[in-house]
Amino acid sequence: MQRTSRLLTFCLADFLDYYFQSLGYIAARKERRSKFDQDTAARNLKGPEYAKEFKSYCGRERVILRRRRTKLKVDQFHIIAQVGQGGYGEVFLARKQESGEVCALKKMRKRTLFKMDEIRHVLVERDILTATKTPWLVKLLYAFQDPEYVYLAMEYVPGGDFRTLLNNSGVLKEEHARFYISEMFAAVNELHKLGYIHRDLKPENFLVDGTGHVKLTDFGLATGALNPKRIESLKVKLNVSSTFLHQLDKVKDNQIVHRSTIERRSIYRSIRNEDPRYADSIVGSPDYMAPEVLRGKPYTYSVDFWSLGCILFEFLAGFPPFSGSTPDETWTNLKNWTKVLRRPEYDKPEDLIFNLSDVAWDAITRLIAHASVRYATLDQLGEHPFFKNIKWADLRSVRAPFVPALDSEIDTGYYDDFTSPEDMAKYAEVKEKQQNVEKVREKDEPFARGVWVGFTFGKNGPGAKAISHAGYDDSSSLATIF
Repeated sequence: MQRTSRLLTFCLADFLDYYFQSLGYIAARKERRSKFDQDTAARNLKGPEYAKEFKSYCGRERVILRRRRTKLKVDQFHIIAQVGQGGYGEVFLARKQESGEVCALKKMRKRTLFKMDEIRHVLVERDILTATKTPWLVKLLYAFQDPEYVYLAMEYVPGGDFRTLLNNSGVLKEEHARFYISEMFAAVNELHKLGYIHRDLKPENFLVDGTGHVKLTDFGLATGALNPKRIESLKVKLNVSSTFLHQLDKVKDNQIVHRSTIERRSIYRSIRNEDPRYADSIVGSPDYMAPEVLRGKPYTYSVDFWSLGCILFEFLAGFPPFSGSTPDETWTNLKNWTKVLRRPEYDKPEDLIFNLSDVAWDAITRLIAHASVRYATLDQLGEHPFFKNIKWADLRSVRAPFVPALDSEIDTGYYDDFTSPEDMAKYAEVKEKQQNVEKVREKDEPFARGVWVGFTFGKNGPGAKAISHAGYDDSSSLATIF
């Protein structure tokens, strides 16, 4: 039923897109003809001279029309550099050769997605990217496929992901934490307007654009229940020997390890140093997931506000609220979150600046709370003293605390260098998991090509203009926000 509903939606969307594209093409063609007529009239061309120019004009129009009828192929993109590596594919900085558009080209193998029951998640991501034009969500330029792969060509966001910024800071000043978490709430609110719940928010899901503002990305899990294989992967990643729910239920209160704030921050930094791509594997980490999501219980949009509450905690404390030194300790903390969630406290004179303000801590406890009382809307946030001066509609017009210093529109300096052995070492676990996925036995049911019906998006054409970063002073450095 769900697949039928989706296909019906795509049928309607395809008709609307067809007529929109056709009418847009006709309007552009009329404008080109008008300019041609004005030019030839101004030059007073007649007879053979006019005929020659008109023949040339018609030739250009035929090229444009032929291009519209041509299916997109990966060889129409010039690959500049790899900028990402995930559990199911790679992301490349690329330029569309005909239009010159710069994009982030996400490449995923169909059969791998089929093996791991991830096709629906990719389709959801494609649906979300095409459903809105808001600047808070990464824009989709094209979606296309060939017999072996599916591709998403998205706008390139040059400032890297927020995890990179956070790793370079450790702790944010409260004013800067308020700015960034407000932008994240605004971005998630746009997703909620579309009827989707993300459920797996973490700093890695937010990218920093050329002006220093954030954009939400990675919507693959933004619907439905957690894939059973994802639950199993969570279990494996955390080395849990028993079943997922049993592991949560068997934890006893007396197993809670009470640690000082300094100790917890030190342990988390150590884990990050040992595994920089801690949340970048096939499944990621449950550190920011709401309890009802992990348990497979009914949930609402408020689960995303729980995740953002955990992120705000990390902004101000330097570690997520429930991270542990071992997998068992992490599960214990999740099971007993009401006992584990404590306000970070520092007593050494040099550390007093890291103590949270009363209003910041109160905001966190309104977000990391039982579902029945948890904040779930921007209106509720706006009434809280921590956010009282935030003008949600004007956030993107405010200068960000950090503006990336970019040399050009294809600058990859804020992403890992995939030609560097040192950077590639960070992805050893991801590579290993990819190899393990390749070894997974083929599913019994046949691979249905029809599942990708409606995936293609966008037509060959002149293309969108590149996003400009002009008008911003890029002399800022990371040190300005810490």
